[in-house]
Amino acid sequence: GWGDAVLLGQPANGPQLLQLLLPLGAGLAIGLLRQRGADPLPELHSTIEELHEHGEHKLQPRSSHWLLGLLALVGGGSLGPEALLSRCLAEWSIGLSRWGWFKAIPWRGASAISGSLGLFGLPLVGGVALAERPDRPLPAGLWRWLPGVVSGIAGFAVFQGFSRFGDGEQTVRYVWPHSLEEISQNLVWALLLGLIGGVLGLLFLGLRRHLSRTLKRWNPLSQALLTGGVLAAMSQLQPLALMSGELQITPMLQGALVTNGHTLMLLGLLKLGLCALCLSSGWIGGQFFPLIFGASAIGMGLGELWPQVVPGQVAVSSLTAAIQSAVLGQALLPLLITAAVLKGHALAGALIGSVMGLGVRQITNAKKRD
Repeated sequence: GWGDAVLLGQPANGPQLLQLLLPLGAGLAIGLLRQRGADPLPELHSTIEELHEHGEHKLQPRSSHWLLGLLALVGGGSLGPEALLSRCLAEWSIGLSRWGWFKAIPWRGASAISGSLGLFGLPLVGGVALAERPDRPLPAGLWRWLPGVVSGIAGFAVFQGFSRFGDGEQTVRYVWPHSLEEISQNLVWALLLGLIGGVLGLLFLGLRRHLSRTLKRWNPLSQALLTGGVLAAMSQLQPLALMSGELQITPMLQGALVTNGHTLMLLGLLKLGLCALCLSSGWIGGQFFPLIFGASAIGMGLGELWPQVVPGQVAVSSLTAAIQSAVLGQALLPLLITAAVLKGHALAGALIGSVMGLGVRQITNAKKRD
């Protein structure tokens, strides 16, 4: 219904009528199912938290999880597929545990989640996500994250991930600065953009909370239909703001989608806003790729508007890592996600951005407690 161009990272080229009907139909189906009491798909961090607290045997398989998650993706929601795939694999691992050889695998759910994330180019994310917590240092969770890391690397290798990693996005080479002046400029901008990315992450969280409180007065059907209507309108106004953005990241960084700085920044803000709306109205999915796409678009926009001032490649990596750090409240996990999705592109900026984003969140939370 969306057209073949979507699979190539291009805007949807399907019939306009279908582009309008798909979000509306998905919204209607999601609303009716939720109104009948269907359990929504848990977000990825919720699934990981369940594994943390209760172990995989306490996961409750629900057909509504994959059905509602699939409807949100098919309907063009600004959501990533990682939440749906990881939850389904974790639940399916429970069903497979009756097989003797499978039952012997430690942390089956963690391994399943990490393997699925490896297919998206995130080989270490699942294992680290199971270990990196404020109340437990990373080494203490060795046996908890080791199976996940091994599975993630296996999934990464299946899709030739190692052959793509290190040089940045295809045809977008990052040139390391050589002079002290260039190094200082990149460092200052990485710090500043990391701060901006942290603020963007907090604004994203604040928008989610505000939308959740506002939409709580509405019934589930009205919530889902509202989002379906907004997505249908956006399919005609700015189709790149729909879906996860996973396949659009590379073409965008190559300059094959949008080159106007103002349009790029607007696109990034729309992606973040639509993701917050979806997650607040029953259209549940992953937030990794929408956050990455949105931050990358804003970073590219800044670089296009002020090319002689803002180092665009540093802006992309710093903003991408910082916004995730502020949203997730972690530093290592966003760094790994950014490095994997951007294939090591401007990694120094991502390192600084992840620390700055986490710092913004912690300082803000400390002031709220005071």
